[in-house]
Amino acid sequence: MGHQFSDSRRGFLKTIAAASAVTLTGTLAEVTRAEQLHTSAAGRRADVTPATPNKLSPLLPPITNEIVLHTPHVIREIAPATNAEIWTFEGSAPGPILHVMEGEPVKFTLINDSGMMGHSIDFHAALLPWNKYYQMVNPGEELSFTWTPPYPGVFMYHCGTPPVLLHLGNGMHGTIIVEPKNGWAEKAAHEYVLVQHEYYLGDPDANGVRRGDYVKMTQAKPDFVVFNGYANQYTEDPLTAEPGELVRLHVCNAGPSIYSAFHVIGTLFSTAYADGNPANKQIGMQTVTIPPGGGYTVEVRIPEEGLYPFVTHNFAYTGLGALGILKVGNPEMPTVMQH
Repeated sequence: MGHQFSDSRRGFLKTIAAASAVTLTGTLAEVTRAEQLHTSAAGRRADVTPATPNKLSPLLPPITNEIVLHTPHVIREIAPATNAEIWTFEGSAPGPILHVMEGEPVKFTLINDSGMMGHSIDFHAALLPWNKYYQMVNPGEELSFTWTPPYPGVFMYHCGTPPVLLHLGNGMHGTIIVEPKNGWAEKAAHEYVLVQHEYYLGDPDANGVRRGDYVKMTQAKPDFVVFNGYANQYTEDPLTAEPGELVRLHVCNAGPSIYSAFHVIGTLFSTAYADGNPANKQIGMQTVTIPPGGGYTVEVRIPEEGLYPFVTHNFAYTGLGALGILKVGNPEMPTVMQH
């Protein structure tokens, strides 16, 4: 059975919203709308077996100098009672978190095994001519090249095949973390990667599967706004840390269209770095604004045990799935989901 929203979950979402310093009317309406979408989808096709959850790990992987990306189109569960066809890199949307080193060559290969349509690549971290490296790769073909990241930071990568909005809205995006060659000022106890992005869906087909709705994409009217592929996944499976530990969060906004106002309720960012570059240091930030196609690295050191929700403070969208928890220490977790 898929996850079902419970009364305790509704109460929890409302409590989180109430903790913000903004008017709540729009937020709670969007929470209700999201719940209605889930209930409606389940009611239309209650016998549909949930697909594999589209949950990308937030853990920063080891540094690599070789990247291979395939482009399958797959069906995944992106929220409770919501199966969707997504276009992917390596079977998930966002695609895998990539981690490379500033100044070190990276060998890259794109293999189009979608069997459906042309796809391509665009690395925001690279200095490469679009007309040579970012052109369409047809089904059954591949493209390889070597490039060297000139700057450290949090960068987006994505399919650039026209219409780009359609490919992005269907899931063909991800983040690449370029590690500073001189390292960070302090080693973090935990480094997490969060990709905020949007889903725009049509009605379910006879099998209960929803597909991208290009009209909604052009109107920037998402059904879900999420972190790492799945609505509200980090309320049930929170990020963790211990009191006093340095936590570094790398946040990419893959869009395709909505700004992120990234905020952690109950704390401040001791340091923040625009585009994830250590040279762009800011102190004591409350919220960082991340445009579509942009990134940020933020650091927190939280002294007191407790639950610290992270959201986009663009509250028209928070209730659509852009909500998670940073759990510090071992506080009691509220019962937010029932199975």
